Amino acid sequence: MLAAAVLPDRPAKAKAVPAKARLNLVPGPAAFDSFDGFIRSLPFLSADEACALIVSGDEIIDNLLTHGEVGPGGLTVLVRKRESGLTLGFFVQSHPEFSAFASCLDEEPPGGPHFDEGERRWRGIGLTMCRNIVSAICYRPGSTFDRVLLTFGPVVSPGRSAP
Repeated sequence: MLAAAVLPDRPAKAKAVPAKARLNLVPGPAAFDSFDGFIRSLPFLSADEACALIVSGDEIIDNLLTHGEVGPGGLTVLVRKRESGLTLGFFVQSHPEFSAFASCLDEEPPGGPHFDEGERRWRGIGLTMCRNIVSAICYRPGSTFDRVLLTFGPVVSPGRSAP
């Protein structure tokens, strides 16, 4: 008769638990410091992930506060991390201008940066930068909330090379 070999118990492979956090921002200059501090405080983000969210998030916040209509509820920010990557969502009270802007993007994707003669300034630099950092940007108008969703693929830290 053969004796059964007893194998040591293998530790269960830990499955990454999705992590998420939410912040409500009051419109104004302090919104940027509040957002940046919030992102830096999230224990489930690496330094590289936090940097990508701050750079792109500051640009979206600036656009929403400058060009959008942020209602009395302010601006809600949602960060969600999964194995597949990160989502950074911005939610504001719905307004018709956002819906027109979002539908225009479906028909004709935005071009690169350009100089606006009427305003005598460059436009589109920030959103071009965002498109280069993220995997996808989605603008979703809604009956109650308008949403801007940024999707980031998994951040892979560069490996160290041998000396």
